[in-house]
Amino acid sequence: MRAALTFFLANAAMSISVIFIPLLAQDLGAGSMMTGAIVSVYGLMSLISFYVFGWVADRRGRLFLIRCGMAVSALAFLAQLWAVTDVSLLAVRALCGFAIGIFYSALVMYGVDGGAGIGRFTSYESLGWAAGTLAAGIIASFDRIFAISALLFLLGFFSSLGLAPAKEKRVKVPLLPFDIIKRNWGIYVPFLLRDTGAFAIWAFFPIFLADLGASMFWVGVLFFMNTGSQFVFKQYVDDYDNRILFRVGLAVSALVFFLYAAAPSFWWLIPVQIVLGFAWSTLSVGAMGQLTQKNHEKATVIGLFSSGRSFARILGPLIAGILVLAGGFPLLMAFAGASTLVGLWVNMRAKN
Repeated sequence: MRAALTFFLANAAMSISVIFIPLLAQDLGAGSMMTGAIVSVYGLMSLISFYVFGWVADRRGRLFLIRCGMAVSALAFLAQLWAVTDVSLLAVRALCGFAIGIFYSALVMYGVDGGAGIGRFTSYESLGWAAGTLAAGIIASFDRIFAISALLFLLGFFSSLGLAPAKEKRVKVPLLPFDIIKRNWGIYVPFLLRDTGAFAIWAFFPIFLADLGASMFWVGVLFFMNTGSQFVFKQYVDDYDNRILFRVGLAVSALVFFLYAAAPSFWWLIPVQIVLGFAWSTLSVGAMGQLTQKNHEKATVIGLFSSGRSFARILGPLIAGILVLAGGFPLLMAFAGASTLVGLWVNMRAKN
């Protein structure tokens, strides 16, 4: 339970500050391209960090990385209080992106190797996101949100001090593991395509919801409907075939993205967000389950998986900035749905 608590606190800390970053960027004078860049730089730095520290976790162990990552993240997220221009917000979000990659892969594999199923352990990630996004909507103050975010990471650090040393199998992994990527491209590429579309939407989603009439409180509630339902769904998916879960998650994700384009008001999206929670639960558990079953370099493959998500976090918002300028939110949603369907096709054609 100590690892689950630490994971919950870390994810609540991340989520409480992330959902309103596009709105803060606009308040600081950022245009659509700069807003996309501010969202993307978080992904760029976490892309590097997720892989490097996943690799380190396989070679050197996990506990030190978990504790160090929590402490560095507390400082990085506190620094958001001093982001008073769009340029300074860009710099601080880069630091935050790097910090979270230090602990993530190590903590996931610490929890899973301790006997928790992937679905049940990562459900605490979803619960953290649910709590953080709901709290952000209730607080609705950037300064308070950033201070609480840092406090939650600090609590996560103290929680991590109670983690017991675990038996770990150290694995020698090359720094550039092309063989691992080749072995798992049928999972990595479809996930990248889906998440590129997803993060293209998330870059402007609070603004999209505001245009549909949602207040900051209801933006938080709608994010909560997604992440809160994930916590429930993930309790039940560990016993199903991971390949089927992955494909179901891709198909249902595409459906959700197309439904966004048809939304007449934010109220219409409440059940859609619950369906999205189901899609993410099956998708993420199916992907991570296959990766950890097929590969002995467990922290490295999870690090690569997270790095792929971070690359999508970079690419998606940049694409979104162009699409919103060219055709507005309906074009953005159509792109996300189409790219996810292409990912499903790639997975069904792959032999790995």
